[in-house]
Amino acid sequence: MITLTSLAALTLSSALTVAPREPVYDDAAAVPVPQVQTRRIALIVGANDGGPGRVKLRYAGSDAKGLSRVLAEVGGIDRRDSFVLIDPSPTQFLDGFRWAQDRVAKARAAGERVQFLFYYSGHADDRGVHLGASQIDYPKLRGLIHAVDAQVRLGLLDSCSSGAFVRLKGGKMRPPLSTGDPNIQGHAFLTSSSAEEAAQESDRIGGSYFTHYLVSGLRGAADVNRDRRVTLHEAYRFAFDETLKGTETTLGRAQHPVYDIQLVGTGDLVMTDLRETTATLDIHSSVGGRVYVRDADGRLAAELYKGVGAGAVSLALEPGRYSIVIDDGAKMWRGTVDVRPGVQNELTRSELSQVGAEMTTMRGDEVPIDPSQYRVMPIQFGFVYPLTTNKIEKQRKVINHFSLNLILGRAAMIDGVELSSGANWVDENVRGVQLSAGVNYVGGNVRGFQSTAGANIVRGDVRGVQGAAGFNVTGGDAQGVQAAAGVNVVRGHMRGIQAVGGANWARSVAGVQVGPINVTREARGAQIGVIGVAGGKVSGAQIGVINYADEADAQVGVINVTRKGGVFADIWTSDLAAFNLAVKFRAKYTYSYLALGLHPAGEGRGFMSGVGFGGHVPIKQSFYLDLDLGSYWAHPQFKFTANPSLLGTLRVILGWQATRRIAVWGGPTLNVDFDFEGGRKRMGYGWVVFREPLDRLEMRMWPGFVFGVQL
Repeated sequence: MITLTSLAALTLSSALTVAPREPVYDDAAAVPVPQVQTRRIALIVGANDGGPGRVKLRYAGSDAKGLSRVLAEVGGIDRRDSFVLIDPSPTQFLDGFRWAQDRVAKARAAGERVQFLFYYSGHADDRGVHLGASQIDYPKLRGLIHAVDAQVRLGLLDSCSSGAFVRLKGGKMRPPLSTGDPNIQGHAFLTSSSAEEAAQESDRIGGSYFTHYLVSGLRGAADVNRDRRVTLHEAYRFAFDETLKGTETTLGRAQHPVYDIQLVGTGDLVMTDLRETTATLDIHSSVGGRVYVRDADGRLAAELYKGVGAGAVSLALEPGRYSIVIDDGAKMWRGTVDVRPGVQNELTRSELSQVGAEMTTMRGDEVPIDPSQYRVMPIQFGFVYPLTTNKIEKQRKVINHFSLNLILGRAAMIDGVELSSGANWVDENVRGVQLSAGVNYVGGNVRGFQSTAGANIVRGDVRGVQGAAGFNVTGGDAQGVQAAAGVNVVRGHMRGIQAVGGANWARSVAGVQVGPINVTREARGAQIGVIGVAGGKVSGAQIGVINYADEADAQVGVINVTRKGGVFADIWTSDLAAFNLAVKFRAKYTYSYLALGLHPAGEGRGFMSGVGFGGHVPIKQSFYLDLDLGSYWAHPQFKFTANPSLLGTLRVILGWQATRRIAVWGGPTLNVDFDFEGGRKRMGYGWVVFREPLDRLEMRMWPGFVFGVQL
């Protein structure tokens, strides 16, 4: 079966790989036309702050700086031609484009060919990118990029829903081109995710998946044909495959990079040239498996998969000492190499030593543990840190399988059970059970069960159950159940159930939030409580007294407001009252309303007020069908001191939507009235088809009508 990924690969390969044309020679002098010098100018933006209601990112700035470094080292961009903005204001962002326009214009006036590269890492949605509380929508961003008068314009967006940027215009995919053709024109846009997906970052790699693998590819991991040059095709193909592979099992779900390339010419666009750097690491053909390269500070500098015997892979790195860990599928290997400028630096199989098997399975699908940095101490007892048995180890970090602490214990990792009558403190990850009477703190990820009478605090991801009498805080994503009497917070994506006696907050939810107050940026599922707030879209339902969302499929409550659905006024006449006015709150498929009715004269004169809820079904050619149920307190004869009547009305409405706000509608109704005084005339025009005395009250039923307009 051909998978979607395979089909994308075949499509991209056929589109990007084209045969070079034969050189054209002048009849009078059979010599090639001299190549025009190409200059690259880059505007690189990292924005961690996405504004109110959005969790602050950790690595957008470092992503931008990392890409800037690799482009300066092997991408042919002079540092004076690279402008890096970290958390810019909208004014600074626009100033950056003005800087690029001016620099490109001067280069072209000097007779140079120019390629312009724009990169953005940060928050975005399906409408645009976010700079703090401000938004630059995609049409405007496209216009800014195209206003830079370079022969070739490259756009790289690493943000949520960035695929919407390339979806705006539907040009055909055309092959990119080599840098030597003076007639090159066009653009190439690459985005980290589709229009409906979240772009994810990871503490393990210290950055976003897409940029991490893009930078690894540009350093040489993507050099498939081993010509020591990385092309646009190779870089995209590597970033696509590795990003998809790296996110298939994450809580944020698989992430599919998207492209839009419309360039006229032949060949392929070279992104980086490893021949231009003075320091490279050559990984010998005998070395194979997933390769992790970390610098002296422990940062993941490159990551790739290399098959055994697939040929040497060259990585352009900054000079320094690097730690290498390789997982070949059966065993783990570790080595250290000094990368020096001006000499051949090669990593061979003989320079690697095998890592103990017990250590290689500790962190699941994350980078394997280095035994030179960690020690397993199966059992730990502690009074209060540092008075614990873990302090026997003076150099390495400690991993425990069972830990019992009286007041406070501390370990690097727990792979088993940790108990405390006070607090537990784990610097990195927990896999298993963590229980305390006071506080559980984990600096990394939790896989398992975490419970306390006080607070659970996890800086990374949680997969399992968090339970607290006080509050739960997850700094990354969560999958499973988060339950608390006080407050639940997930700064990333919540997949599962958030249940609370106070307030739930999550950046995004796929599942259910249950509590008095539920807040999220976007939700796929349901919010159930008293107050539900979603800053973005709710693909599902909000059920509560007050509900607010940017867009929602359904809202069930008294006051339901969506920014895209809007608030409308309905004016109508009916058999109940000659004049009726309602404020209608619309979601995509539901609505609610608050209504007043007045019948000014006759035996049926009176006043009524009530609420209603209904469903909305769009029909082709601007028609729609509504079905709703309203409940009113009616005061016949305007006698407000007497017992009111309880009136229920079921309406079947056919409407015609003339404009977005204006509609004309009408239809039949079925009405039931309970008169608590008995014997009074009902409000309106008076007819009744069924009447039944019930002790001191009287029930009446009749069909009716309604005709009105929406404004």
